[in-house]
Amino acid sequence: MIQVGTILKVSDKTGVTLAQCIKVLGPAKKRIAVLGEVILVSVQQINPKKFQNMKFFKRKRFFKGTLHRGLIIRTKVNYERSTGIFIKFSENCLILVNRKSIPISNRIYGVVLLELCRRLPSLGCVVRYMI
Repeated sequence: MIQVGTILKVSDKTGVTLAQCIKVLGPAKKRIAVLGEVILVSVQQINPKKFQNMKFFKRKRFFKGTLHRGLIIRTKVNYERSTGIFIKFSENCLILVNRKSIPISNRIYGVVLLELCRRLPSLGCVVRYMI
């Protein structure tokens, strides 16, 4: 469960390493985001090595303090599948997406749940590992 102020790891190829949750997008009174929801994040830290290899027009978008939308792909809280199996990850991770929930980058690091790839087909084409 992610709330305002939570620091999350960014696990895509944009060059951003850490982001902080600013707002949970959805109904007005919604305060907690779960797996597969979109939140508004602020960039806290970037990776200079990845940042230098990016093209110039993409490099202008990602600076410390800029606001982006993020899709939560891994959380520390248990997720229950329809078969009754519980899945729990060791870190809170997100990927940066645009307004239509399409990933900005073309690579996602780490595993993503199969349920997310079925719900968002654009996510399935950039993921390498699904469980």
